[in-house]
Amino acid sequence: MTYRSRGRTIFELVVAFAFTAFLIGFIAVLCIGNYFRAKRAQERQRQRRLTKQGAQQTSTQVPASLSSFGSPRSTATGAVSQDQESAFSTVEPPNGTYEAPKISSVTRA
Repeated sequence: MTYRSRGRTIFELVVAFAFTAFLIGFIAVLCIGNYFRAKRAQERQRQRRLTKQGAQQTSTQVPASLSSFGSPRSTATGAVSQDQESAFSTVEPPNGTYEAPKISSVTRA
């Protein structure tokens, strides 16, 4: 079967080929751009993590307002009780992997 058997002219074939090439190129540019955007975001996140780890290693004592339980903004509503602080386990696992915090059953009045 040739293009003549379907009644298409050479001009229609060129237009179809140009459209197909444009569509493939456009999708390729989007994919490549997304790859480099994700790569830059990954590097920024890595730099933030290294900065945070370096700050944690250099600081010997963390102020209560910056503890692992809350942010500085959380002190506006009042102090955190000892029961609420002990509800979360902050012990790092020995193999360096992340585990979700363990929440003990604390009843609230």
